[in-house]
Amino acid sequence: MEDYIKKAEAAIKMLAAEAFEKLEKKKRLELQDAIVLALYVNMRKVDQLREDVDGVLRAFRRLDELVDVVKQLKSAVEALQKSQTSDDVAKVLREVSTKLDQILLAVSYKEVETRPNEAEPHH
Repeated sequence: MEDYIKKAEAAIKMLAAEAFEKLEKKKRLELQDAIVLALYVNMRKVDQLREDVDGVLRAFRRLDELVDVVKQLKSAVEALQKSQTSDDVAKVLREVSTKLDQILLAVSYKEVETRPNEAEPHH
């Protein structure tokens, strides 16, 4: 099927080149030429849409990678938090952890794990 699509696109490009030539020479365009030009323009727009969608998909993949990095960073901050005895350092680490939570929420990450000290009290 892909082969037929490529052949059809090549034929449209060839016919469009002929129609563009007529336009440049200011010759009269037939209805078929106008249809070919419209097909060519639409084909180019579809190609551009494909490229745009590919770009969006690449951005989502990078965003997924970023979420993983932020989760790892958050785990490291929490480990540091547990090992610190200084109140000032612990406060800064809590602030960093809160900012990481905000980043995760901003990228619509729904499963932000609650820290043990924030877990719901047991009845």
